[in-house]
Amino acid sequence: MTRLTAKLIKDVPEKVSHLDSELIQKINMNMRDFACYAMGVNANAIDFNSYTVAIVPVTSGKGVIGGFSESVAAAVHAMGMCSFVTEKADVAGISEAFSSSAEIIFMADDERFIALNTRTRSFSDNIWSTAKGYVTALSLAEGGLSGKTVLVIGAGRVGTEAVKILLKEGASVEVTDILYSRSEALEQRFSKVKAIRSVDQAIKDNRLILNASPGKISGKLIQDGAVISSPGVPYAFDKEGERRAKVIIHDVLSLGVAVMAVASVSLSLFGIPATEVVAEKAVLK
Repeated sequence: MTRLTAKLIKDVPEKVSHLDSELIQKINMNMRDFACYAMGVNANAIDFNSYTVAIVPVTSGKGVIGGFSESVAAAVHAMGMCSFVTEKADVAGISEAFSSSAEIIFMADDERFIALNTRTRSFSDNIWSTAKGYVTALSLAEGGLSGKTVLVIGAGRVGTEAVKILLKEGASVEVTDILYSRSEALEQRFSKVKAIRSVDQAIKDNRLILNASPGKISGKLIQDGAVISSPGVPYAFDKEGERRAKVIIHDVLSLGVAVMAVASVSLSLFGIPATEVVAEKAVLK
């Protein structure tokens, strides 16, 4: 998954307030209802205002991304939760979060971005949550995916999780990556996955696309009426692509964070719901 930069997320706190209207226009749901729908829970069954969420900056590896913690806090706040960024980072920040009785703690390093539920000793993961959210968005925009073919661009961590979720949705999946060996590995792993060597040809041939790649996509390749769900950053599409596509669903950070938050809450309220929170990754031993 592409590492975010301060430049990519600089507008997230301001834009998150407009995300609801954009989502209502594209999938007929606001962000909170969408995240609940993705997790298979009733939004009215969760008292979002009762949750305190701490975001802990982590300095390990390449260090803190400027504005990242504040952007996560803004997305969580837009869900109706009380959110704050801890004054201290790392272990001291985690201690501060526990001392503040936070029910959920968001934290990220170079490898993982998780939302830890302090009540259940379990966590939701951003890779799975992002894939789940964008598959759900694609399904809502298209009116269901069962029996349809979806192209996944990018066979990295989000793309791989998206492939698995799409197969559970009953879709057939084509997958393409600039490194063909990655696509081929998924074809060998799953019987209903077809690896496509040419990225450009794959885009030309498919109307339903989940883009999990950081690469730019020429509008000349996009089919008229294409339905595209795109967690890949930076934004991949030019004006011609926007004109040709029926809908493009994209957000730098907030949609994945919203699904993470609901997934973390769902573990404490409902156990692991039918949609799963990747149980083998979620429970701390």
